[in-house]
Amino acid sequence: MNPWEADALQYRYPAYGGMATSNDTVSDPIIYPGLYAPSGFDMMDIFFRVMSRPSPMIDLGPVDASCAVLMCDLWQPDSPIVYVNDACVEMTGYSQAEILGRNCRFMQAPGGRVLKSSVRKYLEKDLVKKMRRAVESNNELAIEVTNFKKNGQRFTNVLAMIPVYWDSDQPRYSVGFMAEKPRGH
Repeated sequence: MNPWEADALQYRYPAYGGMATSNDTVSDPIIYPGLYAPSGFDMMDIFFRVMSRPSPMIDLGPVDASCAVLMCDLWQPDSPIVYVNDACVEMTGYSQAEILGRNCRFMQAPGGRVLKSSVRKYLEKDLVKKMRRAVESNNELAIEVTNFKKNGQRFTNVLAMIPVYWDSDQPRYSVGFMAEKPRGH
């Protein structure tokens, strides 16, 4: 048995500095904290919350690792991106380090130069309002948005935004499922 497996059976996992710490909040004996969530987020739980949400307004269909996903923290100022998967990195050309901590609006202009409350040169004003209203009212939204890759290439982002509720009546995160619409469609 590997050392991490032994620690997992005891609900101990590595903390900063390599020392094993106990986690009494783990209730699932199958999931080893950190093993499936190197980002610090239990994305399996978040995906479960998305897929089991009551009264879904959007049918996401099957979601797998090939789907570009990012997640914003709605409780932090300007709702920064706190999670991004490899498929999103591959689709946009930005690295995780270049994406994390930024608001999603940075993809709405070449080079990521978009300021909060600024006029969007490449997006219709109504689309920006629709996205803002969905976030402010905690609603799901499916929309096609013009975005830009790191290399400046314009693409149509077929975006689904889903608020995720945690231990509150207000959503903690908004999960964005992204797909690049093929040109000519």
